[in-house]
Amino acid sequence: MSSEAIRPSTLDGIKRLAKSFKTKRGIQHTKALDDAAQIAGFQNFRHARNLLRNIPKQGERQHAVQCVFLTAYWRDRKNGGSGRETLTIQLTVPWGDLITPTQFRWHRGLAGYHAEGPDHLVVETLLSSQSAARRLVCETGRALQFMDATKLRPSRGHSRAYPDGDSSKGIPGRDHYSVWYEPETKRYLFVDEPYEEDTKRIAGQRRDWASQYGFSILRPEWPGMYAPDLGSRLYLVAHDSKGVPLQPIAAALDKLPTPIVEETWNGESAPMRPYFETPGKVAKTAAVQTKPKVPSKPNVQGNTVGYIQTLVGPQRRPNGRMPIPVHAEVGRLINSVMLAASKRKGVYNRLDGVRSELDDWAQCEYNHNELPSQQFFELYYREGSETLTNSLTSIERELHAESLEKAQSLLREHYPDCQPLRSLLKKIDAAINSLRNWA
Repeated sequence: MSSEAIRPSTLDGIKRLAKSFKTKRGIQHTKALDDAAQIAGFQNFRHARNLLRNIPKQGERQHAVQCVFLTAYWRDRKNGGSGRETLTIQLTVPWGDLITPTQFRWHRGLAGYHAEGPDHLVVETLLSSQSAARRLVCETGRALQFMDATKLRPSRGHSRAYPDGDSSKGIPGRDHYSVWYEPETKRYLFVDEPYEEDTKRIAGQRRDWASQYGFSILRPEWPGMYAPDLGSRLYLVAHDSKGVPLQPIAAALDKLPTPIVEETWNGESAPMRPYFETPGKVAKTAAVQTKPKVPSKPNVQGNTVGYIQTLVGPQRRPNGRMPIPVHAEVGRLINSVMLAASKRKGVYNRLDGVRSELDDWAQCEYNHNELPSQQFFELYYREGSETLTNSLTSIERELHAESLEKAQSLLREHYPDCQPLRSLLKKIDAAINSLRNWA
């Protein structure tokens, strides 16, 4: 077997493969180590060493490395071309242990993502170029690495990271900043990522500020999340007694590999279609398909329940409750198509009726304690910006059609077969047909 086909899973295996590369390719030892580490699925040898050196030896309990796939789709209207950029990064825990979908919006690098599977995060919007897609997923990868190393979570409670809770008293020269908290202690950390050259000019002011308000500032060797390839540098800022201790955070960050950047892109670049499915998504789908199927009940009155629809009167809905996160996912899928096809009335009007009906079903399924008003309003009527385009490309139409088909699949999975559900699915079918026929 050729050494090129070997995929080592230990540090010793990577080193042995590197020796082979060094001899066969006539390259430097450090380059051979990085090449061998990449074959093993790591970014470079330093990354492999940091993750694998603490893994127990054979016979001891093993801790699997968790892979997460970050995907962004793009279409370049100016220069032509479209595609998919997917970056694979490795964490010590599943991404869901580091951040919740609700917290995505609280950090720049994760805002606009949704979970496509247990190991897959996808950007909701179509990026304007391949470069923009790569830069975004690289920034997201750096943010996840930061969270994996520190176990901190992004926070919207910015006032708790400022002196006296006053943003006007923030550290001078702050830029591209974010706020984090430690779940166990509820302590806060301010992460500042200005450009290094700008910071040098006001270094004295920043030291004076820290002394005045009882804060500490520490710059780790790891350059940061925002744009380390463009000169930004990460600074840790926290209150001396109330904030997150800085030394342990810096030590954890300095064990990370060199930040992922566009210039050293080692992700996958592929066409938009077919949709990319991760190993986790494939396994989950297979598990659902192999699960013993319960014979569906005939379309009888027992599969429905009555309710009063506003301005309409008595109606019937499925006798079941779709989970709130699934309601949110169906709403996201429907709204994304409505925003893109707002000028196509055959699509927009039908989907507007669908989401109105689902909105009523959700209100009947959950009381106010289970589903607070703000969360309820965001299920199907979250705000967005219409594209106001008169047409979509065939690729865009097909992507949106697949979104609606996915919404149908979720509805079938979580509601019993009945006439109200069938009627709703037919409306979505009609919207899909109108979408695909939109020239």
